[in-house]
Amino acid sequence: MSYSFNLPTQIVFGVNEIDKLAEHASVYGDRILFICPKDIIALARPIIDNLTQSRSKLTVIEHEPAEPSCQYIDQLSAELKQQASFDLIVGFGGGSAMDLAKALSIALSHDEPIWLYANLSNRPPLALTNQPLPVITIPTTSGTGSEVTPYAVLANNETKQKGTIQEPAIFPKLAIVDASLLTNMPQALTASTAIDAFAHALEATINISKPAPMAELFGVQAMKIIADNLAAVLANPKDKDLRQHMAHASTLAGMAISHRGTTTTHAIAEPLGALTKMPHAIAVAVTTMPVMRHSEKHASAVLARLDSEVFASAQASAASFNKNLESLINLAGFNKPLSAMLADEQLLGLADELVDNVMRFKFRPLKQHPIEWGEEGVRSIVNDLIHG
Repeated sequence: MSYSFNLPTQIVFGVNEIDKLAEHASVYGDRILFICPKDIIALARPIIDNLTQSRSKLTVIEHEPAEPSCQYIDQLSAELKQQASFDLIVGFGGGSAMDLAKALSIALSHDEPIWLYANLSNRPPLALTNQPLPVITIPTTSGTGSEVTPYAVLANNETKQKGTIQEPAIFPKLAIVDASLLTNMPQALTASTAIDAFAHALEATINISKPAPMAELFGVQAMKIIADNLAAVLANPKDKDLRQHMAHASTLAGMAISHRGTTTTHAIAEPLGALTKMPHAIAVAVTTMPVMRHSEKHASAVLARLDSEVFASAQASAASFNKNLESLINLAGFNKPLSAMLADEQLLGLADELVDNVMRFKFRPLKQHPIEWGEEGVRSIVNDLIHG
């Protein structure tokens, strides 16, 4: 066996660990750029006040909850370069805030448009010429795992694409995973991000691209934790122990995709989000079952093993795994076709656009799936996704 494993992100996990942020941040300097979505600024206010009282020179950016576009990042970085220089960026929020922090760590230290650093299947990314700014990530959802990944997902509004920066230099220096920040998550967000985390773990585990036994260990454990706790956390959202379980699973799943990456589900879900403005976690949640239904006979051995390890099925099989997964997605409320979620005008031409986008810009993740889908196979999955 031969493999490589590297996780340069320090993880501080627990309850009320956020109280030590100022102490952790002081290692990097006083000039801090604090990124937070507008809709959770009240949650961040005590943390911002604590940083200010610690004599930090703080610049706060309240961004829109939507996933950051490369156009927004370019404009924001140009404005910030005129105002100040920074020692550290703190990304507080869900995947969008943490991805924005990581993207800005490049944008503030480089001059080229940020989209050129996205690693698309049809072109290599621009190489970094400077060291990105250090980043501390603080997740307020349990789904993306972005707190421990070298990835930043970007939306290109001009081309209706999504692309991902995949750069080891943007691994966060520190991730503070604190369950006390998670108890106010809305139920729908709790559900969708849980399935997103499950999908990360599943795709990293079945990914055939490279040996990564550590990723499989993390992935299997993440899936099991989510399967065992999702119903309970939806019923008891204020329970910090349950929130810790889900946060632990999300971080494990993030560690898994950091070392093996995603496959067909994300290859379809990312352009789906770009074309429809659907939040990433929901796009992943609704895409997972169509992909797994089409994968059942092609990945029977690994899915049978996962059925035993994740769902503790006595008579493990790929069909049983998919049945158990479908029950989990039903519980989350996302086992439905796009035709039941989108307006007719949004569905018009969507299948052709989505297939074209996947085949042109996301074909690399397709090669990492247990079966490599051609255009006909992708179209079959997309038709299932849209119509059920």
